[in-house]
Amino acid sequence: MKNLKEVQAEVKKEESVLNQLVKRGANAEVIEAQQRSVAKVKGELEEIKNTPTEKAIQSAATAGFMTFNVVKDGEISKESKKIAFVKHNRPIDMKRVDKFIHLIGNNKYEKAYPIIVAEAEKILEYSYTVVDVKGQEINREEAKEYYVILDGQHRGMAFAKLATADKDIEIPNVHIRNEENIGEYLVDINDAAKSWDSKDKYAVAGLTSKEEAIQTISEKIGEGFNPSTAAIIYLGKKISSNCLNQALKGEDVKYPKGTSFNKERGDKFITLCKVAGMEVNLITKHYYIDGFNSYATSTNDDTAFGALKGIGKLKDFQKKIKAVKNGDDFIKLLKEVA
Repeated sequence: MKNLKEVQAEVKKEESVLNQLVKRGANAEVIEAQQRSVAKVKGELEEIKNTPTEKAIQSAATAGFMTFNVVKDGEISKESKKIAFVKHNRPIDMKRVDKFIHLIGNNKYEKAYPIIVAEAEKILEYSYTVVDVKGQEINREEAKEYYVILDGQHRGMAFAKLATADKDIEIPNVHIRNEENIGEYLVDINDAAKSWDSKDKYAVAGLTSKEEAIQTISEKIGEGFNPSTAAIIYLGKKISSNCLNQALKGEDVKYPKGTSFNKERGDKFITLCKVAGMEVNLITKHYYIDGFNSYATSTNDDTAFGALKGIGKLKDFQKKIKAVKNGDDFIKLLKEVA
């Protein structure tokens, strides 16, 4: 069976052929035949869009109760719970979720692979923050309704989205693990999986470390920032792999010489960039903060922030801002405003 992208490409191709025939003034019968071809592939497209799998991909994950097949001592029990996550755990990549939706929806998912959860009540006892599938914090009164997914977040989110299209969907092979040190457990998973990248590790470091700087960077990664830029924004320098390892182990982080954590300054930089019309995918490119910091050093913070505040008023600002390729380019824009 063709997938959605293949049929979308086919529709585009058939419509292009039809447009060319009409422009050339082709025979009416030829045009009618091509119109039938367009109608046929459009019908196929609608059919695919209405399958549970494609509906799930386009839908929001259910925030309601789901059936967990919990395995304990070789026995399986069905538990009705809602899905939750530990705040600062590995960021969820929706492209990976969509891949799992296709696997599950086409009965190709390997059910032998376990999903590890913890009871939300236990997690809250250890002072971790728990959020639902929409990112809303869960309090102690409602915690008994939730299982917190520790390992298998992408698969869990896929099941939650499929549940919106298929109410009988169940999450298989679930194992409960109520760990006191959830952060340490997630680091163990990280080391074993080998698939976690730098962003994932920094995000988990927000759990294992009590350092406000690490927690702040972890939050920004969840918003779409890359780790090195987030570190420069809040600390003035990138964080080394040694610092990351210290944070993951819950140790005191020994930052590079000359580093200074300033949350207020970092938040102000990001806010003013957004006010100017810059989106996160631009702000997270390091040369904007590099240029800003250099300009602030040569003048002062008040002057630099004043220029940043007015930068969105430049003529053709969006064109100019997207043309920035290094720190010097951004300095020129700041000077133009100043």
